[in-house]
Amino acid sequence: MKTWEWATSLVGSETIATLSSVSPWQWAAGLIGGTTAAVIAYISLKPEKVVIIKAKENPWWSATPPELANFDTSIRPFTVYVEQDVLDDLKARLNNVRNYRSMPGWDYGTQSQYLLPIIEYWKNEYDWRKQEKILNSFDQFKTNISGLDIHFIHAKPKSDAQTNSLPVKVVLLIHGWPGSVFEFHKAIPMLNEQGYTVVAPSLPGFGFSDAPEVSGLGPIETASIFAKLINRLGYEKYYVQGGDWGAAIASDIAKIDTRHCRGIHINFVTTMAPNPIYTYGVGSIFPSWVFPDPEERKRHLPVLARIMDFVHEASYFIIQSTRPDTPGFALNDSPIGLAAWILEKFVRWSGCAYEEDYTACMEEKFTRDELITNIMIYWVTQSIMTSMRFYKECLVNDMDAGKAEVLLPVGIADFPYEMARPPRRWVRHQYKQIITYNTMPDGGHFAALEKPNLLIPDFLQFVAKTEELYAQKKINIPPAVDPM
Repeated sequence: MKTWEWATSLVGSETIATLSSVSPWQWAAGLIGGTTAAVIAYISLKPEKVVIIKAKENPWWSATPPELANFDTSIRPFTVYVEQDVLDDLKARLNNVRNYRSMPGWDYGTQSQYLLPIIEYWKNEYDWRKQEKILNSFDQFKTNISGLDIHFIHAKPKSDAQTNSLPVKVVLLIHGWPGSVFEFHKAIPMLNEQGYTVVAPSLPGFGFSDAPEVSGLGPIETASIFAKLINRLGYEKYYVQGGDWGAAIASDIAKIDTRHCRGIHINFVTTMAPNPIYTYGVGSIFPSWVFPDPEERKRHLPVLARIMDFVHEASYFIIQSTRPDTPGFALNDSPIGLAAWILEKFVRWSGCAYEEDYTACMEEKFTRDELITNIMIYWVTQSIMTSMRFYKECLVNDMDAGKAEVLLPVGIADFPYEMARPPRRWVRHQYKQIITYNTMPDGGHFAALEKPNLLIPDFLQFVAKTEELYAQKKINIPPAVDPM
């Protein structure tokens, strides 16, 4: 292979043209910065052969000391209701929108041509009371765990006929950011129809759940809270499904509650390479050797172009994992700012930012009511700041748990517009018992809301295959770990 051919496979022809104009000082700074970032990421995130990870013992997330607290740990019914003065205040803020004019495309962020018509709809046509009824069509509750009132949907099937034939009857659905339990409003009835009871909690600091009042609550601590919730509800065995943070929390549940969790199904995977130098170095020279799947090869090469794609997409992560409260003040005070911050993620992570008619693309995937209702949950609960803190807690406190292998059965739904799709050899290095790994024909990051007709059948297929393997004693059962 000639030098220029190798360089093209490594960085791409367009990138080569751009790099030819870069000064030596810029080259040096980029090389040092890139190498440093790669080393830190590799050391921090590479999987390790850790079998047992334990959550903190007797954690307490309220500022009130446990010996002084008198929190109600019963299961209490909850109804979503927003006071009218909150809605009136929102309307007044929406009536004071300034004029905005965006640059073409989505490279600079949210497009005013897309955002402002949604604001107009929000102000003049959107009906929150109608959406409240949809939310309240599901049985909802709160219970106090480790000092926090945790909100959750607890939706049971109408008939016991199908449920009685299921070896495991409970599914824990876990949302992420910038989502909410409303993401599951189409998926829950589909699971109920198949006989499954659904438990769908709001993450601590998200929506209708309390926010922690002390630092340190990240994915593994949330995994412990949700495992305790399942236990408090009296369920012995359960499966977990999650995307975004829900996938990370599901993975942690699979590490700390192997006694009760039967398996996890995720539609978002983040894992570092067991050997990134080999994967990308050798893969750039011999792409078909390292990436035998043509689609995977296309996804990960040329290397530098793919790295830059990730860097461009990760700017929000850097902000929210370092200084989340700073943008939190602005977003909590401006519904237009909040909508711009959240909607950009829906547009980009569903693939619509790359379409010429991005508005039509979005309207094919989500209704305006769905998008605004998700934003409303952050607005009426004033939880955008506390939800973004989750990123900082993960970066500071969750690294060891994130590096541990997942030994329970795993199903993976791989959606084509997902922002992170690591090579399968990386994924198999961390998830040791992958039962199903299916690439979906369409869909992106918010699969439960956008493509429940693909996500839920894939989940059911995973459960059916896993239970069959359990019955045949072909599942490698890891050491029993109990977070209680």
